[in-house]
Amino acid sequence: MTEIFQTGNEEVDRQFGGGIPFPSLMLMEGGHGVGKSAMVALFMKGLLDEGKKVLCITENTVKEYIENMKAITFNFSHAFLQNRLTIMPLHVYGIRWSKEQSAYLLPVIGKYISNSFKETNAVVIDSLSLLTVFSDETKILDFFTQCKYLVANGMGVIITIHPNDIPANIAQRVTGSVDVYLKLDSTNVGGRDVKTMKIVKLIGSETNPESGFAFEVDQTFGIKIVPISTANA
Repeated sequence: MTEIFQTGNEEVDRQFGGGIPFPSLMLMEGGHGVGKSAMVALFMKGLLDEGKKVLCITENTVKEYIENMKAITFNFSHAFLQNRLTIMPLHVYGIRWSKEQSAYLLPVIGKYISNSFKETNAVVIDSLSLLTVFSDETKILDFFTQCKYLVANGMGVIITIHPNDIPANIAQRVTGSVDVYLKLDSTNVGGRDVKTMKIVKLIGSETNPESGFAFEVDQTFGIKIVPISTANA
């Protein structure tokens, strides 16, 4: 059964038609510096606030991730210490991954997530880039099929990707398989730099969401929706 969880940011929840469907398979695509990690952190905060246990797979170390998120108002220290948030770094100090070793990363992570099913309500992968760089199309499709199975059994999965992380000939199959597909970008409106989110696909929302919105990541207030009229001013 699909429920709706709120992020705790009323403006963002309103853009999504009241909140984010759970469980769902979410894909968030965008280049560097467009706010993917900040938006994912907001979703994680909402999940944790609603009592979910979250596994976060990140390219940063545990300390780096907690400090980076704290800098934009998301303090995950208590959830981490209380074992409600598990942070798994993809980079391991002292190990140099060869192309052959890296090709096995995606299946290994998929198996790890499956084994965490009973202890974890939601998985966040920020980002998938390191896992797909040497993976062939079959491994990528198998991974998303596995994620769909986990979602069907009650686990939420949120994945961020950079453009071209997924080969073009299977990209449509992947985006067609997800429940939520978001595209992030940045633009300059009236001399003001803002980040943008396009809601390409959102299955399970309570009401019709907006098609897209502009936002900023503020180090004091977190994520702030920017009305286009204000951005133009």
